[in-house]
Amino acid sequence: MRDPVYTYCREILPPSVVEHATSLSFTRPGACNLALARGNLLEVYEVGLVMKKSDDEVPSAEYEYRDAGAEEFDLPMIREDQTAPGQRSKNTKQPQLHLIGRWSLHGKIMDLRAVQRGKAQGVDRLLLSFAEAKMSLVAFDADTQSIATESIHYYEHDALKQRTFNDGQTCDLRTDPEGRCAALRLYDDQLAVLPFAAPGDLTAAKPYADSFVVNLRDAGIGVRNVRDFVFLSGYLEPTLALLHEQDPTWPGRAEEAVDTCSVTIVSLDLGRNSVSILNAASKLSYDCRTLLPVPEPVGGVMVFASSSITHVANGAISCISLLNHAAKHGIGASMQNYLDETNVDLELVLDPCGSVCTLVGSNTVVLWTQYGSVFLLRLAGNGRLIKRIVAKQIAGTDIRKNPHELTAPVWDDISILPSCATELHLVYDDDSAHLSDEQLFFIGGRSGRSLLVGVRDANTLDRPSGDSDNIAEDDIEAELYGDAPPSSTTNKSSEREEWAASYTTTVYDEIVGTGTVVGMDIGVSAASGAAENLEMVSCMGNEWRGSLCIQQRHIQPEIVASFDLPGSPVRGVWTVRCLREYNIGGVMQAADLASLADLSDTFMVVSRDASTSVFAAGDELQELERTGFYINGPTIDVGEILGYTRVVQVHTHGLRVVNASGREVQSIGFDQDQAVIAEISDPYLLVRMCSGKTVVFEASSDSGRLREAAVPSYFEGGQVVAASLFEDMHHVLGTNREWAERNKDTLNDQARASGEAMHDGDFDNLYADATVKKRKRGVDPTVAQRQSRRKHPDDVFDDLYDEGDSDKSDEEETEDAKDEGARPEDVRGDSPMYVLVLTDSGDLNVLRLPQFECVWTTRRLDNLLDTLIGAQVDGAKLASDSSSDSDEEGTARNHVAAASAAHGRRVDQIQLVQLGGDSITDTHLLVLTTAGEVAVYRAFEHCAHEYTSQRAASHADLQLDSDDSLALRFVRMQHDVLAYDPEYQQKMRRVQARQEKAYVEWEERSKMQAVEKVEEERTARKRAVEKQQREEAMAVADWDEGSDEEVGASDSVVAKAEENIEVSVAAPDDIYADDSTLSKPAQDIPEQPITPSENKPAEDNDIDDAEAALRYPLDLTRKFIVLDNLGGYPAVLVTGLRAVVVLAGSKRYARVHPIRVPVKLPPSLQPLEKGFDAEASGLLMPGRPLVGVARFHSRACANGIVVLTQSGTLVVARLPVSAQTARGGIEFDSAWPVRCIPAGTAHGGISTQGGVAFHAGSKSYVAATSSPEPFYIREPNPDIAFRQATEAAEAAGKPVPAPRTVIPEYQRHDLRTTSVPPLVPRFSIDLLSPETFETVDSYMLDVHEHVAAMQTLELESAQAEGGSRALVCVGTGFVLGEDVMSRGRIYVFDIVDVVPLPGRPQTNRKLKLLYTEEVHGVVSAVGELRGNLVMSEGSKLYVRSFANDTLTSFAFLDCHTWVRSAVGLRNFLLVGDVANGLSFVGFQEEGPARLHVLGRDSHACLPIECADFLVLGQQLQLLAADSHGHLHLFVYAPRDVHSFGGQRLLRRGEFSLRSRVVSLRRIIGSSRHVCLAMTFDGSVHAVSMVPEKTYKRLQRINGQLAKAVPPIAGLNPREYRAVPLHRRQNQAPKRTVLDADLLVPVYTNGSVVRQKEAAQRDGTTADRVLKDIVETESVFGIF
Repeated sequence: MRDPVYTYCREILPPSVVEHATSLSFTRPGACNLALARGNLLEVYEVGLVMKKSDDEVPSAEYEYRDAGAEEFDLPMIREDQTAPGQRSKNTKQPQLHLIGRWSLHGKIMDLRAVQRGKAQGVDRLLLSFAEAKMSLVAFDADTQSIATESIHYYEHDALKQRTFNDGQTCDLRTDPEGRCAALRLYDDQLAVLPFAAPGDLTAAKPYADSFVVNLRDAGIGVRNVRDFVFLSGYLEPTLALLHEQDPTWPGRAEEAVDTCSVTIVSLDLGRNSVSILNAASKLSYDCRTLLPVPEPVGGVMVFASSSITHVANGAISCISLLNHAAKHGIGASMQNYLDETNVDLELVLDPCGSVCTLVGSNTVVLWTQYGSVFLLRLAGNGRLIKRIVAKQIAGTDIRKNPHELTAPVWDDISILPSCATELHLVYDDDSAHLSDEQLFFIGGRSGRSLLVGVRDANTLDRPSGDSDNIAEDDIEAELYGDAPPSSTTNKSSEREEWAASYTTTVYDEIVGTGTVVGMDIGVSAASGAAENLEMVSCMGNEWRGSLCIQQRHIQPEIVASFDLPGSPVRGVWTVRCLREYNIGGVMQAADLASLADLSDTFMVVSRDASTSVFAAGDELQELERTGFYINGPTIDVGEILGYTRVVQVHTHGLRVVNASGREVQSIGFDQDQAVIAEISDPYLLVRMCSGKTVVFEASSDSGRLREAAVPSYFEGGQVVAASLFEDMHHVLGTNREWAERNKDTLNDQARASGEAMHDGDFDNLYADATVKKRKRGVDPTVAQRQSRRKHPDDVFDDLYDEGDSDKSDEEETEDAKDEGARPEDVRGDSPMYVLVLTDSGDLNVLRLPQFECVWTTRRLDNLLDTLIGAQVDGAKLASDSSSDSDEEGTARNHVAAASAAHGRRVDQIQLVQLGGDSITDTHLLVLTTAGEVAVYRAFEHCAHEYTSQRAASHADLQLDSDDSLALRFVRMQHDVLAYDPEYQQKMRRVQARQEKAYVEWEERSKMQAVEKVEEERTARKRAVEKQQREEAMAVADWDEGSDEEVGASDSVVAKAEENIEVSVAAPDDIYADDSTLSKPAQDIPEQPITPSENKPAEDNDIDDAEAALRYPLDLTRKFIVLDNLGGYPAVLVTGLRAVVVLAGSKRYARVHPIRVPVKLPPSLQPLEKGFDAEASGLLMPGRPLVGVARFHSRACANGIVVLTQSGTLVVARLPVSAQTARGGIEFDSAWPVRCIPAGTAHGGISTQGGVAFHAGSKSYVAATSSPEPFYIREPNPDIAFRQATEAAEAAGKPVPAPRTVIPEYQRHDLRTTSVPPLVPRFSIDLLSPETFETVDSYMLDVHEHVAAMQTLELESAQAEGGSRALVCVGTGFVLGEDVMSRGRIYVFDIVDVVPLPGRPQTNRKLKLLYTEEVHGVVSAVGELRGNLVMSEGSKLYVRSFANDTLTSFAFLDCHTWVRSAVGLRNFLLVGDVANGLSFVGFQEEGPARLHVLGRDSHACLPIECADFLVLGQQLQLLAADSHGHLHLFVYAPRDVHSFGGQRLLRRGEFSLRSRVVSLRRIIGSSRHVCLAMTFDGSVHAVSMVPEKTYKRLQRINGQLAKAVPPIAGLNPREYRAVPLHRRQNQAPKRTVLDADLLVPVYTNGSVVRQKEAAQRDGTTADRVLKDIVETESVFGIF
């Protein structure tokens, strides 16, 4: 331990719990935005209206739950006879959330509020609060699509702290409804008030004024212990309502003081920085927690307590609505006149801090309780005088009235565990006018889902204007007390039910989350079964409502089929669809286009090194022998043209066009040149030649033939580095002229500022002739135009289908194509087509087809900047001949190319694509470097400031040069997929060369085996003939005559048989064998056996890199595969080093997920040796790269893909996607692919301690689920308890207890002392199927027995193979009250295989209880040590052996208070105590077994929650996480003088996660162990050790970036990860932990310029830094 140890920590999964939400117009004027705070992650959404079809309707949320013993499927399924609430008719617009951006901040967001600036300034600002006592004002920068910090306000002063710590500060933030100021709650009872400039005031220099701090405890105010505060509307000055408790009390003093809370209304004087009291209402219940302001005309505030709801207006109490019968005991005598017992029968107990409410109208409130139930609250009264609060439950289960009905299918869509709520104000258009009467709300959830809900009151549509919304007082009196006649009472009662029934709720969208997390474990995916395909299963929610969340970093598609094609290894695969044409009345017309999405693939083309094969695609693949495709060489690309009626094939020497029947229609050859890469986008074809020349072909809809287009001169000069085609299907890319037409008001404002305004008529005259037609949306709307209905005379028909015309030479075809004349100016009509060209100078040009007019350009794309800004377009320069370039320009270009090669990467390929289908029109630019990096840019509309200034200052009739340029910019999107290997292409070429060599050896070996088989058959046939000859000779021995003739006949038979054998010599499996080889006689084949290749990698000198680069040009292979439908997602699959899928779902945010497909080496490439390692032999590359991908659509595999692995194996796969994630399907529109499954029953939950455990033997999961049970105290008198137990035993016919037996507390009878007992969970151990995650078996625990710890441990067992087996160990504890001694139990389960139920193959496993024992304390921790069980029992730690299904203790250790973690590694044990820190314990096996403490934490006061080991080679480090969310690193160094001989563990570092760690799991690598820390908010941090050189190099660069990169909201990244001063144990922090959250994003998604500058300042290179990061995080990629 003398060597220093260093640690690397990075957040690999961001937080997902939606903690705060607010609505505002943030991104643009009039936008309906939603800002969410997820820990330190800020997300901004925009609510848009999307056309919904009947196919896209959300399925019903109704579930059917069945017990584990049922024969039917136990997973919650959707009822087929139910429809989703609020289903709309076909083709209607509905609200939907679109993610604009997400930013990771260096601080946890404590609260956020919108700052309304009014319509004059257009957009609102966002105010964020952070711990400790900070807030920042941020705005949205439309030019860069990022967050801009406007102000930072810091109140962490010693004069304000008043001896308080940060942990107790909530940093609550409130804003005035009229936008006049904001208030931040500081230490104790202080408020920081930030005044804002008047809305619409354009003269203010800054949007805010100087802030001031108000101490509410001053003599003039006298407010203490503030619990909540809100702003009220309708006052001339900002007015606050304060909920506070002057004399604190607790339930134990309920008899002395129960009415201690008050509501005080204060007014803020922003001019004098003072506060004055307006009125106050006192004598409220002591359990009041939160306030809700009520708008006019009712006014006032609603005060929520645990058992009551109070309305306060003008300093007076209107009414106190009781929610249960026990609420009267918490109300003082002076408040008895205000009691309202309307809702007393609900028996509802609220947790005001865990409940969320929002207003619907002026007198109706929607309340989400902590159990997930939803209530409607109606304020009934006259004006401001509220007499009643009527509550009606509309969703969820009344678990108090039906606690035992656990199988009720009542999991409603809107029933979630709430965290926040906000109302959204959306502007509806004519197509969505039916939604204008709805109120739109967003409800943040803590159980995995957050909802966008629409609430509608049907009565508001038919209610006359004179009717009041309030329920009349006399009506309620008549209903409650029966004062009216019976008939009248019945009518009024029905009316009371109608007001709640008139409200309907509709869930329009949802956001999937993975928190709050209470437990986590890591297991092996059952879909793949490979040990490296791990999945992370976490438990989220609580005991009342929980879910299981399965997450994987890689997309693991469902494998439908996998096969190896005979012949040499496959290098490329394509699938195409082609429609047949029919002659209808002399007009050739294709099939109906409405079924194009369901059209199966027609052909599958497979390319090899020297040949091409064509298959008829469909449910079965059948090879076609005679087609018009080129098969005598490799294929470059295949695609559809002319509206899916023709297929064009590009090969190395030319291209061919075939029809749906496979007949050749046209053939064009390349003169003394070869094609290396191509791209097809109907009707254009782009081909790049080996000489550097770029050729563009265009398909004519009139003649149905391809012809070469005239391209700019620099296309032929070799200046084009990369190029691609793009079709603007939704007309998203608009010009500057179109932007100016839509923003006339903005330009008029600028013109007025310059003194020259433009009129609308001038704009109309200016753009009258430049109207751009928008393309109609639909399924491929341009295909019909491409399939133009052309007349087809006989001569044209013969020309297309006559085989004689196909003999025309390629040169003649090319000349004919050129002689047909110039094409029309606009063949595409209203469908714009563009070509993207990247030049050797790094400039990206966008050219509009067919004129090849440059409409947008940006400089130095290879720098991969954060924002791509359009430069001034110089059309003359782009159109100039390449030969006219000066020597200086050529030299400068060479310097640029050299500089690009210097930093190890250059731009390889580019692709512009529209993701999202017909309803989503976002355009993305994908850039792939030669090192395997993928950069994703999103296009957004932006007009250059130079153009707007010129247009505002110019006359309307003046035409500007940049009118037709695109108003376009690109912003880079963040993702965490890191793939970097500059030598990837070289390595892949060597692998392909070795595979070709191995195939040649296998081919020769196969021929040799075939020859040996023929020889064996020939010998056997000869022996048979000789045997027959002898038998015949013996049979005719008595006849001497004619014997010679018989022998002659037999000789002729032998000769004929030998002739037949000599015909087939070639191997039957080799269909590409040479005919000359087949015709050779057997003696010409050498008899020497072929020596197989040795099982070792080929040497570098065995393969010539230059020759391999020519034969396998990977850098010129198209790696962007655009898939229009991949399991329901439009996506782009990027092949290469680390294949990724770029897709965009309903949130319109591009997600980048790596994809992993199993790879196996085909038999043709495997030698004869056993134990062959393909990667070690150089025949496969590590990392599973993909060589090719194509779409695959058939009845057996709809919307799938066919993947070509590096071994040449074709794999047909599809994405396992279902309708909704909450229904158990996999959601890919998230940070990681996620699958959420409800746990337990309809209103059950998950254990917050045991959680979930993975059983490796059966690959199953065991979860600790719960269901609610009422809690009563047990009989305290032992004599009465003995008598009750005796009577119960006699009644049941069981043996009575012995005299003087003390009955345990948990076996005694309940004392029903209250009508509203608290609810406690009752736990059960559930066995889950690894395929469907349904409950297949369950073990119910006793009442009041809580699961405290659960793990799967490898325990020694003589009955198991290998001497050990995996067993599930569960530790429990009985919770019966603070006055009852705690007890516990230890359970040992095994999972055994059984005969499954009929029709349910997943029920082939059961839980088998091997051992259980009751102990004298709670078993709070279990672990494994040398095959033995380690368990904590109260304050003691025992080591117990498991032999003969019995636990035997043989070593123990006295601990301090409460052991929460016990982790073993070899002979060492790491023990974490909740109050006394960390202990490092040694285990002695020899002699008397014992445990002895080697070292302890020096201060021994850390509240340890979990702990584990970190290993790097021979170095060992101890990792511990405390309950405050801080990581602590220790080492055991007995030779260090500061450790006092090892008695003290030396602290080597600390790192703050700002969220409580709920689980630590260690992943064992080859030489490094990595710990994954799952936090409460759903984030996952990876912690590992790194070498000293790597740490110091990365740490220096990280320090530079901390100063160079401007942080959002002005936060300090070092302070964010630093442990607070009062938690540092009086020690200076050791800088041994590297915070990679700042370093990795810069080198993963940052610009190349910034990477190079940071590396050069440290004296290294960006390539070296990237290699260090990739090497360090290589272990993280096993998910």
